[in-house]
Amino acid sequence: MKIGILYIGIGRYVSFWADFYKSCEELLVPEAEKHYYVFTDQENLIESSERIKVYHQDDMGWPCNSLFRFKMFRRIKDDLTGNDYLFFFNSNAKIVRPVSADEFLPQEEDYSALCMAEKPDMLGHERRQTSACCVAEDETDYYFSGALNGGKCKPYLQLIEGCDDIVDTDLRNGIMPIWHDESAINRFLVGKSVKRMSRVMGKPANWREPQNAKIILRRKEDVLGRSWLRNYKGREHTNTWLRKLLRKIGLVS
Repeated sequence: MKIGILYIGIGRYVSFWADFYKSCEELLVPEAEKHYYVFTDQENLIESSERIKVYHQDDMGWPCNSLFRFKMFRRIKDDLTGNDYLFFFNSNAKIVRPVSADEFLPQEEDYSALCMAEKPDMLGHERRQTSACCVAEDETDYYFSGALNGGKCKPYLQLIEGCDDIVDTDLRNGIMPIWHDESAINRFLVGKSVKRMSRVMGKPANWREPQNAKIILRRKEDVLGRSWLRNYKGREHTNTWLRKLLRKIGLVS
């Protein structure tokens, strides 16, 4: 059984890689053969090997490094097809307890995703009807995190292509999805068969519960620096900025 793991470590985010990789090798479905597909602009800090492929990715800033993750993955889809499963992990993820195949991998379901909310008043879906990411209030009772999601190889490649198309549609129309890539994932998964993973598979490190968490999301402030992170995510979008970006990536002329 082969599990392909997609990972983005651009700029300072590459600092998370070593601990993530070590924990994944030791604790994530130990019997599986794991292959890593890493996107970074810091290639000298990650050693390539037979099971670690490193792809150069320019730093596009926030939120573009996250928003365009599907475009990154889509360009290497031929490299991904030999896996049985594909999973994306946020850069700050770390496995802290053994994770078995039964609790992690989808069985009859096509997808696995970290479920953040199951109450209508906690859902953060894109509600603008002009957005391709729009999810109406009566369409679903679930909201999925962008931090951890995956599935069997063929369906997940379809997710990559579908989410990339959704994002491109919004950007062509001058719309920035409210929660960027996460909004696209939630739109795509409406009506799909999904194995909903609880916060046991993705607990923020500063939360007390659940105490039996197997995967944690480390505090970015602790590794990247609070002031750097505030500055990195503090830029506002403007129509001029968006137009320049779309022209650069070829979505508009």
